[in-house]
Amino acid sequence: MEDCSGMVKVYQGNVEPLRPIALKWQAECNSENLGIDINIETHLDDLQMLVSRERSDLLVLIDGNEVIGYMGIAVIDSPVGEQVMANEHYWYVIPEKRGIASVRLFKAAELWAQVHRCSHILMNASYLASDLHDKVCRLYERFGMEPFETTYIKKV
Repeated sequence: MEDCSGMVKVYQGNVEPLRPIALKWQAECNSENLGIDINIETHLDDLQMLVSRERSDLLVLIDGNEVIGYMGIAVIDSPVGEQVMANEHYWYVIPEKRGIASVRLFKAAELWAQVHRCSHILMNASYLASDLHDKVCRLYERFGMEPFETTYIKKV
């Protein structure tokens, strides 16, 4: 699966080597604007959980020997029927490698969903993740995805 846009593989083992890229994500996210505390240890623990659980994986995008992106993905039971769906968590690619590399990670997630016999794939467009919310929504639409739900947040 290798070409000029990198290689995607399922990550196994301890996620500690992903700390540098997780810190890049943390620096880019909008947590202060939303009043959300981003604890990198908690984030890494969540990534480790995706690696460890039976119905989830952590996909990593590699360029040469460097991890340049990751996406958590999990099988979830449909809340309204008998289907199972793939649900994306934490899609992040370092800014200087976005573009074709990001598409490669998306396509790998789509293939992962097919292999796991999912009827649908749910992808998030989070303002928390970065200021790219609107661009991500347009990218999803280019991939043939339809808007599904909207979430709003307010600090209480």
